[in-house]
Amino acid sequence: MSGARSKLALFLCGCYVVALGAHTGEESVADHHEAEYYVAAVYEHPSILSLNPLALISRQEALELMNQNLDIYEQQVMTAAQKDVQIIVFPEDGIHGFNFTRTSIYPFLDFMPSPQVVRWNPCLEPHRFNDTELLFLRPKFTFCTASAPPDL
Repeated sequence: MSGARSKLALFLCGCYVVALGAHTGEESVADHHEAEYYVAAVYEHPSILSLNPLALISRQEALELMNQNLDIYEQQVMTAAQKDVQIIVFPEDGIHGFNFTRTSIYPFLDFMPSPQVVRWNPCLEPHRFNDTELLFLRPKFTFCTASAPPDL
């Protein structure tokens, strides 16, 4: 799984857990609908993209562009949660865009070391490796926060 896809998967897992948690004090959405069906949503917007995907930009500029798209995703997740949506699907390239070269995509990617080579838990050691900031830009929506034990 690519760095961008890993980020999106972690982001969506966190969003799902937060969306379900938005119903505190009420019967859980999962219990309400039981195993019969689930409520899904699909969302797409004109992504905020690099003006020239072939040009190399800085890591900071890439993070700023992705963060703008994540702001929109966050807003849509909260709107979907209010409508009892249990899962939401976003476009594959909706965070960073498309039409990059091998070089120009680099600032948009997070580094994920091979688990066969390095033992690393990004939730416990978030700053061990460079270029993993996107995993932690949205603390309340990350997988680490969503799956953390209550005492953390």
